[in-house]
Amino acid sequence: MRRFLLFSLPLLIASCIYAGDNWSDILARKNGKAVFYWYPNNVSISDSKDIIDGIEHDLAFAFVEFINERYDVSLEIEWIKTDSFQEVMDRVRTGSGGVFGASSISITPERQTYLNFTPPYLADVAVLVSNSKVPIARTTEEFKEIFQGLTAVSIPNTTLFEAISDLEKGQDLNFNVQQVQNSGQIIDYIANTENTFGYIDLPNFLVAIDDNSNIRRQFFHPIKLKGLGMIYPKDSDWGTPVNDYFKSAQFQLDKNEIIIKYLGEDVSGIIDRISKSAEIGPFEEIVISNREKELQYEELLAASLREQERSRTNNILILVTVVAVLILLLVYISNVIKSKANKVLLDQQGTIEKRNEQLQALNDEKNDLIKILAHDLRSPLATIRGMSTILGKNETLTEEEHKLTEYITQSSEKMDGMITKILDVDAIESGKHNLKQESFDMRQLISSIMEDHLQEAKKKDIELTIASDDSVIVSADRFYTSQIVENLLSNAIKFSEKGKVVKIAAWDEGNYGRICVLDEGPGFSKEDEKKLFKKYQHLSAKPTGGETSVGLGLSIVKTYTEMMNGKVSYKTKEGEGTEFLIDLPKGTVATA
Repeated sequence: MRRFLLFSLPLLIASCIYAGDNWSDILARKNGKAVFYWYPNNVSISDSKDIIDGIEHDLAFAFVEFINERYDVSLEIEWIKTDSFQEVMDRVRTGSGGVFGASSISITPERQTYLNFTPPYLADVAVLVSNSKVPIARTTEEFKEIFQGLTAVSIPNTTLFEAISDLEKGQDLNFNVQQVQNSGQIIDYIANTENTFGYIDLPNFLVAIDDNSNIRRQFFHPIKLKGLGMIYPKDSDWGTPVNDYFKSAQFQLDKNEIIIKYLGEDVSGIIDRISKSAEIGPFEEIVISNREKELQYEELLAASLREQERSRTNNILILVTVVAVLILLLVYISNVIKSKANKVLLDQQGTIEKRNEQLQALNDEKNDLIKILAHDLRSPLATIRGMSTILGKNETLTEEEHKLTEYITQSSEKMDGMITKILDVDAIESGKHNLKQESFDMRQLISSIMEDHLQEAKKKDIELTIASDDSVIVSADRFYTSQIVENLLSNAIKFSEKGKVVKIAAWDEGNYGRICVLDEGPGFSKEDEKKLFKKYQHLSAKPTGGETSVGLGLSIVKTYTEMMNGKVSYKTKEGEGTEFLIDLPKGTVATA
């Protein structure tokens, strides 16, 4: 006897009627009634649902719908609840006509002598389950040792009870037997009582294992019968409509849909596969659920840990001995290695000291050269500046010539300042840059720098434009700021094709004064961007007028900007140009 989750059918009509309409009368009248006796057999620990539900309920209505359509009759169903599974079989056995029993009844040869069965609608497989405190038996010998004297839980007058008796006799064991009324009580009793076990339908088990971790499946001695079917009286004339439906393609469709509805696709697939196999083995034929896999894994893991604990005690002395030997060996090897390493380090230290001496000598030589270079450059620059000053006082010069002499004077002064800043050996050695922070108008500075590069741009037919707020006051070193703008403007001209436009702009941007240099050059590739501000980097773009480039310009821009607490950023698009943005802290306007 079997019952599945949600199989419970409520009491609709309390009646002593043992007969349903004969099939021949229904065909003659075109209407009639079939009576279904049932007994609740759910696996849920909670109370049964108060609605007509379950696999057999839906199959019964599918059967009636099929009959009504096939034979053009109007057939109704009456459900009658009984007090036991045995009562279901007794009423059907002594009944007549359209009397049926729907209580997950196993098909057996003995029952087939006094009852008619519909073709099976579900595989009839039962597995042995136990309380979680009962160990899993892994061999036949372990099974006998573990199960001797345990309490078996089962339902009288069922195939489950017969299976317990067969197991007791076949394995020469003695069980205490606890009788219950249905499969749900088997699950509940085993889950709540130690040292108990019993047979339970595979579908019931697969559904119940997800809700109850206090039960487990034992791998040995599963049973498989012909299947589960509904019953009707032996002398009933309903054989024709019953076989018409249960052997039809419509029944297969209805059955699959209903079973999946209540048990899910996973459980349904397992049951369907088992129903097609001739035999069932303890391990191979039953695919356990994911939840059972977790529980079995936890048990096997616990057993493995216990085994490891036992072996750990036996191995600890060996381990201590091995560790001690290894430590002594490591100490010896360490001393040998350390001795060799010390010798190597001493040799390397001598080499490093000699190399440091050589580097220091080269550094001193470099500093001397810088000082000589600075001194030698300043002398001719002073001469150039003096001569241009004298020329500028000549009143016979034209306006254009006066501009040229003024330009020479400014350039020589700028060169002198550059030498002072860049070639200051003491500043280089100490890491200081002799910043002269002052407030000045950026607009005037960039206008002056653009004037200096007009001739350079004119040679390549490049247009220089300037846009600026009325006054952009920044706090920075005027010389370093000039170097930043000159490098950016020079690069823009150097890498732009003839006929392009280079734009310079300045405006206030929050707490900063912003300088923008925008060109229509080749832009930067992704590879160029990775090395954009590094020293001595030659990028993919080449000067368009044969100019030279040492790869220091952008490095100087970044260094000088950050040195003055500024920020440098850029926007570029390969093939369309680049926009450099320099943000320097705002300055204050001098007052009279």
